[in-house]
Amino acid sequence: MKCFNHPQSDGVAVCKSCGRVLCHDCCAEVGTGSACKGRCESDVEDLNIIIKRSKSAYQKTGGAYKRNGIVMLILGLAFIFIGIIPVITGQGYATVFLAIMGLLFVIWSYFSFVSAKQITNIEE
Repeated sequence: MKCFNHPQSDGVAVCKSCGRVLCHDCCAEVGTGSACKGRCESDVEDLNIIIKRSKSAYQKTGGAYKRNGIVMLILGLAFIFIGIIPVITGQGYATVFLAIMGLLFVIWSYFSFVSAKQITNIEE
């Protein structure tokens, strides 16, 4: 492939921002990528920052899903306990709603744990 700006020169890199093929004279190395000299260097720097931040975002998101799952599981079990005890002791059925809400919290926690596992597997 030939350089976008110099059709007589062979290309040695591709700009990470615009995708143009570049020769040695037109290419600027910016971190982990190549950029058009004087044209796309700041864009490639910004892309490198975004990529670096996204790696840590996956770690933080996975941890948030795990914490969310733990809280929902605790709330779910508490609601189930509060809703079922009066039924077992024969004090009425008005609190069955709480048990149903507890079950919904437990289901929510399950999906939070599944999401955390999927995000953790993407990181690896």
